[in-house]
Amino acid sequence: MECKPKYCIIGAGAGGLACARHASNASAEVTVFEQTDRIGGTWVYTDTIGQDQHEVPIHTSMYEGLRTNLPRQIMGFPDWPIESDVSYVKQEEVLQWLQDYVDEFKLRKLIRFEHQVIRVSPTYNDRSKWEVIVKNLRNERYDIYVFDYIMVCNGHYSHPMFPEYFGRDSFEGLQIHSHDYRKAEQFAGQDLLLVGAGYSASDIAIATVKVAKSVTISHHNPDKVDFDIEGSITVKPGILKLTSTGAVFVDGTEKKVSTIIYCTGYKYTFPFLSVDCGIRLEDNHVEPLYKHVININHPTMALIGVPFYCIPTQMMDLQARFCMKFFTGELKLPPKDEMLQDMEADIAYRRSKDLPRKWMHKLHGDFQWKYYEELARTADIQPIKPVIIALFEESMRRRAKSVQHYRRDKFEVINDEEFRVL
Repeated sequence: MECKPKYCIIGAGAGGLACARHASNASAEVTVFEQTDRIGGTWVYTDTIGQDQHEVPIHTSMYEGLRTNLPRQIMGFPDWPIESDVSYVKQEEVLQWLQDYVDEFKLRKLIRFEHQVIRVSPTYNDRSKWEVIVKNLRNERYDIYVFDYIMVCNGHYSHPMFPEYFGRDSFEGLQIHSHDYRKAEQFAGQDLLLVGAGYSASDIAIATVKVAKSVTISHHNPDKVDFDIEGSITVKPGILKLTSTGAVFVDGTEKKVSTIIYCTGYKYTFPFLSVDCGIRLEDNHVEPLYKHVININHPTMALIGVPFYCIPTQMMDLQARFCMKFFTGELKLPPKDEMLQDMEADIAYRRSKDLPRKWMHKLHGDFQWKYYEELARTADIQPIKPVIIALFEESMRRRAKSVQHYRRDKFEVINDEEFRVL
């Protein structure tokens, strides 16, 4: 009797669930380890910050009242759309969509909740297999498993990245990362400084300006986003230094503030991967990865969801299908030296565009569409529909025009090529 290949999937967020479904369709024996007590990953909301009941760092960065920054029409999986009367849906609607996905494809039985992956390493006798040490958080028991394939889906929006500023230790007010921001009411009557100009900074500004005494936004390129937010918002360039009472900006101006919220992004981290897994991480660049997803040194491991500035759910489903073509043996991966050459060519091209090392996984501009097309072509799988790409670009254009009101837009997909604005 032929044994089914054993798959270990780390994380039960959107990426892990997509991998679990596609691996299950390949008649594999699938185990999903999820360190929390529920599915959803970053889409789970909790008031708790810091650590959970098991003294494990809180994973989610979700804040109260969040609505998606992409239209639901492009946020679903290719054959599992998000249904709603609006285009920009609430966090709880996305979470329900994932729960319905789990129920529809009978994935819950595969998930071991409150199981924290402690260490992943190649087995001693067979370097193509994996030894996985897992802690059962409920009873603090450690177990060792052996798998044929590893799909790492631990998410990349849970470990805050803080900028270093002269005088940061001297500031006497509160300093937090947006990872720990939950509700605007906490900052009523305060003078707030938000550092960054991305989605979190915009959303927190919109929420806090209603209750704070003042809100200042600092960013290296203040013209990047038009902060047309109703209320008292001041936009400043980058920070030169911090003082005990506030910040001095590069234009020489100074602002006294009581709280600084760093909306400065997140860093990749894989604390459970042993050194002999062959994955290196430097300046937020993960390597060596073939097509940003398969571990070149040990190609029975995949790191799902590494590229950013993308359509996450569509991309992660595409990556999962890409990996399964090779993991099942339907297609054969190129030799190691060819995969390394492919990676180096991608890095060289990005550097020719003056992109810094920390942006080696950024799907900026046409990088996104070329990446999706390349995955689909290489693995001979169904590509992302052209309407998804067109709608993403239109939604980004509209957001740039109005960070406060773009979620009022409503779209309708007509076919695989076209959409319309209602």
